[in-house]
Amino acid sequence: MCLWLTGRAESGKSTIGRAVASEFDRAGLAVALLDEAEMSHLVGGLEATVWLVRLLTESGVTTVVAADRPDRDDRERVREAVADFVEVFVDGGASGAGAESYEEPFAPELRVPTHDRDHDASIALVISWLEHTGVLTRQ
Repeated sequence: MCLWLTGRAESGKSTIGRAVASEFDRAGLAVALLDEAEMSHLVGGLEATVWLVRLLTESGVTTVVAADRPDRDDRERVREAVADFVEVFVDGGASGAGAESYEEPFAPELRVPTHDRDHDASIALVISWLEHTGVLTRQ
């Protein structure tokens, strides 16, 4: 599966992504974390990211992606291309760099407000949702 964390810059996507990837690892699942901030030097942009996510997920690797991707249409193209796609909107509020150009998702599977709580509470919300939906199970 692909767990795509989207949100404005500085909303907490990378922090949540690292913690969730660690939980998948502790649960004994093969996991890869793709952080847009660390992948910015890669050539190919969205197409390369989609290709990599599809390669990983089709190989049985749970893939956690933390990416700004302000264009809603870009994220919908990923949803269409990747089986078992779960979008998590990390909602850091309407302020910050690039806030005016970010298009919020219409119907993410989960919305995590981060502007009014600490990172631990946001991480706990995502992990609780993953457990409740059966995506993350303990061995």
